Amino acid sequence: MEFKHDAQADAIYIKLSNMPYAYGKDLDDLRRIDYASDNTPRGVELLCVSEGVNIDDLPHADEITDLLEANGIKTYTTAAERGYSGLVFNINLTVTETGKAVKPREGVTGVAV
Repeated sequence: MEFKHDAQADAIYIKLSNMPYAYGKDLDDLRRIDYASDNTPRGVELLCVSEGVNIDDLPHADEITDLLEANGIKTYTTAAERGYSGLVFNINLTVTETGKAVKPREGVTGVAV
């Protein structure tokens, strides 16, 4: 996997193979999959990545998630098929003993549903 991040454009391209480009398919306004002529994914374009990346329906989602998070990009999934009712974000949560929310600490993770 080859990773290119253009911070100024707030975009990432992940090259999955060296197969020639045949066509592309938009998953939504922020995600596009490029395909080779044999219909295998050859790349993924992600826009507005500073806001986080929805990994639903991405090819090689586990590997892409690891790559994005290793480069400081947050990922999320709508996870409806997993029984959750809303978006699931990889976020940091911190709550004091009195129940007041405070600024997140580094390394503390949780799931908001």
